[in-house]
Amino acid sequence: MKRVFVLNPNSSPAITASLSACLEPLRRTSAHAIICSELSEAPLGIESDADVVLAERLAEQRILAEPCQAAVIACFSDPGLPAIRAKARMPVFGIAEAAYCSALMLGRRFGVISLGPASIARHARQIADMGLSARLAGDRAIDMSVAEGNRPDALETIALVGQQLCVEDGAQVLILGCAGMGGHRAALQDRLGVPVIDPVQAAVAVALSALDLDYLPQTVRSSAA
Repeated sequence: MKRVFVLNPNSSPAITASLSACLEPLRRTSAHAIICSELSEAPLGIESDADVVLAERLAEQRILAEPCQAAVIACFSDPGLPAIRAKARMPVFGIAEAAYCSALMLGRRFGVISLGPASIARHARQIADMGLSARLAGDRAIDMSVAEGNRPDALETIALVGQQLCVEDGAQVLILGCAGMGGHRAALQDRLGVPVIDPVQAAVAVALSALDLDYLPQTVRSSAA
């Protein structure tokens, strides 16, 4: 049995438990093990640019030391993704990158539900780097911390922001812009009637497919090109 290691690069066991629970449908249909863990040395939430910088270093150290055949960085800022891919001898996926790519197949324009303004700025840079700015309908904040966005009572605010993205901005598919929001996906999709992407599910689904199809790591493909 091969292993997909899903790293929550903050120190919250509650967020790890929440995202792990959202992966149960994938566990039921895969022959591979999905292992989730957090970083005890990291902040409780990756919310500021300084948090992202710290998470980049810690995530690289942990993932490169982990005995697994694929890895997922479960933070929507994708901290350290290029550097880790350059060193890892396995496929490595960021949840934001995976969510954006998934959204392209589900609607013409996508909207992102973010934690706060700092998150929106980071998302805009990555979306531009991926050449997807024209497909972005909007990115709106719920103005909550990672922990607050994970709570059941956050659904009303998340749904309001999601409705604004659909009605006012023209989003045809929504992305939850934090690993801790995944527990709201099904209820939000039922309420708004558009596809809603949990980025952790999106990235782990791609990681499982990479193992099933025996894809080469990104670094191996690049060096052979």
